[in-house]
Amino acid sequence: MSVKNVTGQAANQIPANKIGESSGAKASKQVVGPSNGIVGAQSPNSGAKSVDVNVSDKAKTRAAEQKLAKEIAMKSPEVREDKVAAIKAQIDAGTYKVDSQKIADGMMREAVMEHLTKEGSN
Repeated sequence: MSVKNVTGQAANQIPANKIGESSGAKASKQVVGPSNGIVGAQSPNSGAKSVDVNVSDKAKTRAAEQKLAKEIAMKSPEVREDKVAAIKAQIDAGTYKVDSQKIADGMMREAVMEHLTKEGSN
């Protein structure tokens, strides 16, 4: 699908300094492109079709949850002192058990993610 501005140019052919400009002196209505960015504008009398975008309540809730999760993560310390202290106490008491399966799983997961990241960038 190609989104066009009021002059009929494809959105990816609009010069950066022309994005959002109206062809008339009257108020303009912005045309929203596939990446939710403004790709052009149209005059109310131009006859071009406009695009209405509705965001579901579920999407709004998810966006709010993601924002909250990011805020919590940003406020969290890099080192969780309580966890470190608990593990140190277990080591000192001789009760800390190493789960080699969890270590191997984590190593494999990291290796796969690294491989996929490298493959995706080529």
